[in-house]
Amino acid sequence: MLEKLTPADADSVYDLMLLSFPENELRSREDHKNMFSDARFNAYGVKNESGGLSAFITFWRLNGFTFGEHFAVDPSLRGAGLGARLLGEFLELCELPAVLEVEPPETDTARRRIGFYERSGFVLNGYDYTQPPLGRGRSAVRLMVMSFPRPLDKSAFERVRSELYKEVYRASDI
Repeated sequence: MLEKLTPADADSVYDLMLLSFPENELRSREDHKNMFSDARFNAYGVKNESGGLSAFITFWRLNGFTFGEHFAVDPSLRGAGLGARLLGEFLELCELPAVLEVEPPETDTARRRIGFYERSGFVLNGYDYTQPPLGRGRSAVRLMVMSFPRPLDKSAFERVRSELYKEVYRASDI
């Protein structure tokens, strides 16, 4: 079902990201396109019969783990199992452990999203975490880290956070 996406798909991925994420959790369109030239960055997706993008996941292969950065399903297709299938295929592709960021469980939407990932085997880690600003005029975002297949101990969490800040966000520790 998943197919590797190329720089030619970058605009379609970004358009679906705009429907799925708050602005502070997105890079600029230009910065997003530039990520396709980084060998550690990967984008996989599911296209419909007409070649339009139905769902995607972007991830980074980093030092000892895989970071799922953005994952979205077209809003008109949500709730039919496509996301769960896509996430399962992602977990088969990635180097374990896998980590991803989620909003804290303070809203119904955030709690549903965390539950979705938990049903796929992810565990919510209780450590403080802030996503650095993703561009000029953007704010840092308080998030949480989920991991698969098991929780991260404090030392592993600190290594993951440091690697994300350095390699993905190109920021120093906040």
